[in-house]
Amino acid sequence: MINTASHAAESLFKRPDAEEGSNAAKLQDLRSRQILRKRETKLAEMQQRLEKRVVGAVRLPSFFR
Repeated sequence: MINTASHAAESLFKRPDAEEGSNAAKLQDLRSRQILRKRETKLAEMQQRLEKRVVGAVRLPSFFR
């Protein structure tokens, strides 16, 4: 059984493939590098927030002494 609603939703959010031509490979490469850079940035920001949270939790008990 094919669920057409989920297929339609997936196609809405799917990034289109690069068209045929001389710049298609360059465009696809650029998109993949942007995706990787965005993931790396997101992970770095999450790590910074976690470190701030840990430092804040360590300082908090000594603040109430």
